Amino acid sequence: MNVFDTHEKIIADYASYIKSFINIADPAIGNKVDSALAEGKLWPDPLLQFNPAYEQAGTVKDIAGTGELHRSMPDIFKGYSLYRHQLEAIRHGASGRDFIVTSGTGSGKSLTYIGSIFHRLLTEPSLGVSAIVVYPMNALINSQTNEFNTYRKNYEDATGRSFPITVGQYTGQEKSGPRAEMQENPPQILLTNYMMLELLLTRLQERKIRDAIYDNLRFLVFDELHTYRGRQGSDVALLIRRIRAQCKRDVVCIGTSATMVSVGTIEAQREEVAKVATSMFGKRFTAAQIVPETLTRSLAYSGHLPDRAELARTIAAGIDIGAAESELRTNPVAIWLENSIALEETEGPLRRRTPLRVGAVVAALSEASGQSEPQCKRVLADLLLWISTVNQSLMKKGSRYTLLPFKLHQFIAQTGSVYTTLDQDESRRFITLEPGIYKQDDENKKLIYPNVFSRATGHPFLCVSLANGHLEPREFRASSNEEDDEAGQKKNGYLIVGEEVWSPETDLQDLPEAWLRRPKNGPVVPDSKKAARFPHKLWFDEYGSYSEAPKPALPLCGWFMTAPLLFDPTGGIVFDLGSESSIPPSASVS
Repeated sequence: MNVFDTHEKIIADYASYIKSFINIADPAIGNKVDSALAEGKLWPDPLLQFNPAYEQAGTVKDIAGTGELHRSMPDIFKGYSLYRHQLEAIRHGASGRDFIVTSGTGSGKSLTYIGSIFHRLLTEPSLGVSAIVVYPMNALINSQTNEFNTYRKNYEDATGRSFPITVGQYTGQEKSGPRAEMQENPPQILLTNYMMLELLLTRLQERKIRDAIYDNLRFLVFDELHTYRGRQGSDVALLIRRIRAQCKRDVVCIGTSATMVSVGTIEAQREEVAKVATSMFGKRFTAAQIVPETLTRSLAYSGHLPDRAELARTIAAGIDIGAAESELRTNPVAIWLENSIALEETEGPLRRRTPLRVGAVVAALSEASGQSEPQCKRVLADLLLWISTVNQSLMKKGSRYTLLPFKLHQFIAQTGSVYTTLDQDESRRFITLEPGIYKQDDENKKLIYPNVFSRATGHPFLCVSLANGHLEPREFRASSNEEDDEAGQKKNGYLIVGEEVWSPETDLQDLPEAWLRRPKNGPVVPDSKKAARFPHKLWFDEYGSYSEAPKPALPLCGWFMTAPLLFDPTGGIVFDLGSESSIPPSASVS
């Protein structure tokens, strides 16, 4: 699957969907919106992110042979190899030291605390709840339960014996049978969320679990530690302190996160994470207890990047997406991509680079090779497809490790409004899709007003409030006059520019019968009870001053209608009170 082709199809479908809601009769505004959409304002160029390779420390079997891991661990983690940061973290946990792992997605952070807990329980078996693992979402708990089931099966298949460690998830979503069983016989490893953990410590029916925690707890783990912030973070920090205060043992505290700190040197990041961990767990963490990822290269690298001529030849030759893994490892463009885009070499260890826009990656390859950007984009697309093909082949062979896996991150901006000044002279009117109060760089500070558009005619409706002789901008959602100020000096509504929009003499036939009165001897006249909902003529200037009577100083005119609208005079459409369905916010884009 070509990721660029798939991405372009998705964006084209979404663009078609968005444009189907846009009907703008004003040519200048329509051109502005079309131009913004063409430039990708709502769907900017996607980010290309690589997940670099992690330095290997050896297989679980080899490490268990040294005595650092329990001899049963290879039966549980069959075929696993450990990354350098995983082994470092497990060494901390196995020695009874607290730690925080700060490594990227797919780096096996969960294995660090699972390995630590398993090693301790296998080395020093105990009953009761020895470990609590807290996840921010129940979906993660369900996924982790499946992983534990795999570990159990690995062990039982390899040894023919029952798995010696009990694991249970307790989230409040379990059926009454399993829940009652855990209440009577608490598992050694308890998977839960922080809200349920709070309840476990206070509810009478879970007192056996609570006592099993206080009597036996050795490990307290918080996965995705960065999710606990603000008030929720304070709640969690106090919960941890209450647990530790009641436990009979010194509890090893463990956290994992991929996104806690991303700026500064590695040492500065470790120091900052240690401060956060100290605050969260209520016990001192040092930088030495913070375990960052240890990256390595997955492709061949001779110590310098491919030169301009080598890149140019490779791009000219094109990419064979069916070529072997060995050829991918030595491909000059692939090597350039890993070392220029995916990785950053500093004075210390290798670091992952911040994701770049696809356009920026193409431009960098073009500059490095001297080839055109269209050529470079085609080669980049083919190279990424080749990487995917090779990685799929590796996974089919049972490998847990791939070459330079990547993601495209596409951000979709929320739709908003078009903003304009009140000028009607096209040479003076300011049109923008950026929200604000005043026209930028205007010394007279002309106000800008949100526009929405009639679904029937595309005519613009400016969202305004009448306040003390001045037209104030308002956002579309502030459409009810229940929000008027206490003195009744502000009225929310719409300004429809153009004298021809409405004629009280000729357009009454567009109104429903219920809005009209038919005197016995005279023409049809509007019902006075509905008069406030009819368009009212206003005269105004470009700075927002207005009057209900013509004045020489107010050269512009239009029609004001109170919100919520009961009908659209530009299309003669009547609709239910408050629906304002002919001018939806989805007709506006920014």
